Amino acid sequence: MKLQHLRALVAIVDEGSFSGAALCLGTSQSTVSNAVAELEEELGVRLLDRGRFGATPTEVGTRVAAHARRLEGVVSAIVQEAQLEKGDLRGTLRVSSFRSAATHVLPAVIDGLRGRHPGLRVEVHEVDSRCAVVSPALNAGTVDVALTMSILVDDTVFWEILRDRYVAVVPDGFGHNDRAMSIEHMLEHPLILSDGPCSLPLRQRLLALEPAFRPSFEISEDSTIIALVAQGLGVALLPELAVGVLPPGVRRLELAERIERSVGVALATSSLKIPSVRAFLRVVRDLYPSSDVPSLAEPASPVHSATA
Repeated sequence: MKLQHLRALVAIVDEGSFSGAALCLGTSQSTVSNAVAELEEELGVRLLDRGRFGATPTEVGTRVAAHARRLEGVVSAIVQEAQLEKGDLRGTLRVSSFRSAATHVLPAVIDGLRGRHPGLRVEVHEVDSRCAVVSPALNAGTVDVALTMSILVDDTVFWEILRDRYVAVVPDGFGHNDRAMSIEHMLEHPLILSDGPCSLPLRQRLLALEPAFRPSFEISEDSTIIALVAQGLGVALLPELAVGVLPPGVRRLELAERIERSVGVALATSSLKIPSVRAFLRVVRDLYPSSDVPSLAEPASPVHSATA
């Protein structure tokens, strides 16, 4: 079984067509087609359903592609280990992140990685903040590490980096000036919340106060939430990292009660052996020394014996 045949299958599954896979792999469509045909002949099963509008994996094709993806990750880790021994870590690290973490956390981490390993390429997969479940992508090997909110899933490790507190976003004409606002008082006004998991800790607290609570608006985009506030249609509760620079006519108020979400780094347990993942974690640990990320020893410098 050839690795390039498995790579062709994964590319077709990802791109949805032979032409897209060929473009992704930088080869011809006939080469991709022949690779999959040889793989199907070797395995004795049909891996893809071909159609006029592309190709979709069969049930067994989906399972084989998942194994192939993990195998490719293992091969990449082997190559990285050899490069690290020579003091030159290269390859690609695939990082998944939701928007506010990608804005406030990821740039400094990438900069730190670039300073230590200039040959390492970081591929960022920015995801909708509503996508709370990142474990399938981690376990399937489509990403190596994720910046996400707190998760507890089998075979997935989560280490908290920081606590992101919720704040109120209100129109300028709203009262209270610079005083902190109570959650109870917020319930007296039309409330605007995110419709994703980033509002979950907040919803739990609001429901504890008012079991029949329902927000006036549930919105996906932070910018839309702030625009509704600017129009005077309600007041919003958002994580502080998601607020950013506010437009004229809108301001931020602290909440009297500290309610927070947990932001951290997640990875499949098997990924901890990947050199680029360990390098990522070391940078995160250095940037956030009070985080839960464990201290990882730097790899020993390669020792070269002198020749006479």
